[in-house]
Amino acid sequence: MKLTKRISFFVPALGLALAACGAPAAEVDRSGDFYLALPRVEVALDDNGTPSIAGLSPDAVRTLTFGLVDLSQYSVGKDWVDYLKSTGVQHIELAFHGKGAFIYANGKQLPSIRLSDESISTIGDVAETVTGIFAPGFEGYASLAKRFLPLARSLGLGLVIRVPSNGAPEIPLRDPKATSPAPSAKPGDDSVLVRLVVDYDMKGVPSVAGISVSELEQLFGLDLTLLKLDPGFVRLLMDRGIQHISVRSEGDGMALALNDKPLPNLVCNQDCLKNTSEVVVALNTYPEFSIVNDLVKQFGPSLSSVNAELALRFPPAPGSQRIPLPFGSGN
Repeated sequence: MKLTKRISFFVPALGLALAACGAPAAEVDRSGDFYLALPRVEVALDDNGTPSIAGLSPDAVRTLTFGLVDLSQYSVGKDWVDYLKSTGVQHIELAFHGKGAFIYANGKQLPSIRLSDESISTIGDVAETVTGIFAPGFEGYASLAKRFLPLARSLGLGLVIRVPSNGAPEIPLRDPKATSPAPSAKPGDDSVLVRLVVDYDMKGVPSVAGISVSELEQLFGLDLTLLKLDPGFVRLLMDRGIQHISVRSEGDGMALALNDKPLPNLVCNQDCLKNTSEVVVALNTYPEFSIVNDLVKQFGPSLSSVNAELALRFPPAPGSQRIPLPFGSGN
């Protein structure tokens, strides 16, 4: 019986593989000793929010696995299905492959994450650093994660969640073979230019352009405690060599960096901003927040013309040299 139960777990997997036959495998880095590229899998919700995978109903999967796998526990609820149907969302796709993690609603791209070998390496370094600060004693898990993170570039997975139709014409899924237009690397005409470098001292007090929060408190009688950091936290950052955290808007999204090392980018060009604005407006069906829809419709698509940079800078450790800010924006 035990052998039969173990074998039964392969039946749903076989069903998924057969259902995905003919679909292209995800794009991954195939230069190393390991890669795994799978076609996308479709999960369909019924009107009650119960999922079925590759045409296998929860009852079928439960029978095939002798009751050990129960898909009904992943039901999202009828209220959520009714809500999504009312917004016109027919399918949501999550695609993870060698270039990053991408999200699509009704085949239109939403803000996504772009990966590179260097940014993945930086994530591993950040994981080790952050674990030591916020979860001491678990550094071993961070080191293990750092070893496995590079494999992300060699892993391709795709998931489509289908919502029951509300009677509207069916919207086709995104064609994974279609070549996406290359986004512009910089904004075309900048409508807003802004740069803000916030310097923290050893006591965790921030200042901008030489004007500290403490001075503002004294001059205007304000309480700006929320803007300050704990001195112990600042010392931890110094001990781990973190001198600054930076983010900069670009024509196709936002670039992030730790010291002078890049982190994964948030990708969203002008078309993506337009798609995102439409999705936000469709999902926000609450009358009391209707003003949010007006702001999103008016300003959302134009964010690609905003050229902004923010950097949080901390004191260097004793004996350390100051690391220049990234993005070629000065020290």
